[in-house]
Amino acid sequence: MDLKQKQLALKVIEEFIVQREEKMNKRKSITTAEYPISELTLTQLHIIALIKEHSSEANNTFLSIQLSISKPAVTKAVNQLMKKGLILSEKKEGNQKSVYYYLTQSGEQLASVHREIHRKVIERYEELLNKFTEDELSVIIRFMSEWTNQIKKTDLVE
Repeated sequence: MDLKQKQLALKVIEEFIVQREEKMNKRKSITTAEYPISELTLTQLHIIALIKEHSSEANNTFLSIQLSISKPAVTKAVNQLMKKGLILSEKKEGNQKSVYYYLTQSGEQLASVHREIHRKVIERYEELLNKFTEDELSVIIRFMSEWTNQIKKTDLVE
């Protein structure tokens, strides 16, 4: 790859990052009737979605496995969600050991909004990916994997 191609690639990446940041800032305006989504972490949103989809199984162990995070991380997230009035906890009859989580009305509304946003995002990604050939998709996959690995191992503020 020549120098001009690399410079163009860097410029495109920078523009992508700027546009992504602008969109993320606009995310703050998305709310349910009672609760702004921007005040939740992605983990909290995913916990709400999992509780909605798997209400009879939604305990710390299940959420930890599904999200590939530690049980203490689940506990921290669900405690915040309970403080915000989005979920409730309850022990099942016959199993006083495990705590299960349920959505409040506000949590149900938020789960619906999240599901709709997720559906639209997937639709847009599929539309975008359909513009590329299999060979081009292979390059995109390789690039994004390398970029992800770079992000994981590098602290840009060293």
